[in-house]
Amino acid sequence: MDSNTHRAVEINLVDLLFVLLRRLGIALLVGIIVAGALFVYKYTSNTSDANALDIGTRLPGESDAAYSERVHNVNRAEDIINSIDALNRQIDNQRDYLSNSIVMQIDFTNEAVTSAQVVISVDEDQALGMTDSLYSAYSQDILSGDYLSSLADELGTEQVYLTELISVERDDTNSLVVNSGDSVGNAMAFTITVIGTSTQYTAQIMDCVFEEIDITSANLNSTVAPHTVSLIGKQSFYKVDNDTRDLQHLASNRSDTLQKQIDTYNLSLTDLATKIGINSKDNITAYFSYNDVSWVNSRPTMNAMLMFALKGFAVSVCAVFVVIAAVYVFGNKFSTQAKFFGRFPGLNKIGIVKPTNKRSVLVKSIDRITGDDDKLSAESSNRLLAANIANQTRNFSKVLFIGTAETIKIKALVDALGIKADVKESFFIDPANLENVSNYDGIVLVEQRKHSDCRMVAEEIRLIAKADTTLIGAIVI
Repeated sequence: MDSNTHRAVEINLVDLLFVLLRRLGIALLVGIIVAGALFVYKYTSNTSDANALDIGTRLPGESDAAYSERVHNVNRAEDIINSIDALNRQIDNQRDYLSNSIVMQIDFTNEAVTSAQVVISVDEDQALGMTDSLYSAYSQDILSGDYLSSLADELGTEQVYLTELISVERDDTNSLVVNSGDSVGNAMAFTITVIGTSTQYTAQIMDCVFEEIDITSANLNSTVAPHTVSLIGKQSFYKVDNDTRDLQHLASNRSDTLQKQIDTYNLSLTDLATKIGINSKDNITAYFSYNDVSWVNSRPTMNAMLMFALKGFAVSVCAVFVVIAAVYVFGNKFSTQAKFFGRFPGLNKIGIVKPTNKRSVLVKSIDRITGDDDKLSAESSNRLLAANIANQTRNFSKVLFIGTAETIKIKALVDALGIKADVKESFFIDPANLENVSNYDGIVLVEQRKHSDCRMVAEEIRLIAKADTTLIGAIVI
């Protein structure tokens, strides 16, 4: 029987699950109590915070100076909330930009470029400076013309991202190359540059730019001044562009910069919450997220309070289950026959006594599933157990019923079963009974749920084995 005293046993997960289900009512009750307490706390907290944030009303006993300071702090808190909202919108926009911008997709070490030099020439009889007006008109149309919208749709992007790829720059007058007979004063050159991920892509955009220039030229010739627009040269190539690299780096870091500003604002908000007397800066955020009257009446925060209570309910129920599981795994007392005989797998199971305490329908159902109860009546169950005991003790002339269960309950069991056997108190209550063990042919252990200690049962088994007396088996009551 020494193997029965071995402490390390496998955990019966199914039995553990049923133990947890038996305690479901207790767990739910604890959860409801905790949830109710948290709901009341949150309601009281919100009402107090709402009163503190309502600058239209003075708090009881508040002095003029204290009221003035509270108004200043609340107004400052509102400004911070608005700033945080604006920064959050900027972060969202920045994330969209990082995901969708074509510039961010360019490899700056191999940037595709298509550039073209264009010259605007006007007649000599036109007013001086007319080329400046024409250049401004062309530049504005190239960078913001209606053609960009349809081109963006064709390329599968947005106009704002397409505009980033195009630049127009006025050339130095000294570098002009003009037809013979044209004076510098009546001609102006500018360069159009398109960047992108491939020269095919940039060339496609440049072609659309020149189509727009042709349309604009016809309009400006009739509305501004007669002139000609000439393409001097166009080329496509790849290059390393440090400006694009710097732009990409700046855009990538912008979200982090904005988030740091929000973190700084949140620290200020926490400080203001303390000065105003608010439980949490989150309540300031909630207050300014709704209109004042409804927030004070707690209507908009009802969901928040319910969620707060629900979280408390879930956490407390889980905590109760964790405690029950820990007691089951690490505790030395047992509440189910499965745990007891799982702890002593070599011990013969003579029988289980039907529980007589008041139980719910759920617990009764679980007890039947786990073998701690049956569908028989108490009388029928006792007769069946008595017959099984008679069969297993028929070869023993003198049998002793003993164990760590309460002695009065062991005697009641023997009387109820009508068994002829002696009953003695546990060795640990009356050590003298250990000396008489050898006077019996067989021993039946009677152990009690939620009362017997498995360590003491193991010691009983060891002592009986040393007394050279047969241990017939065990009954769980």
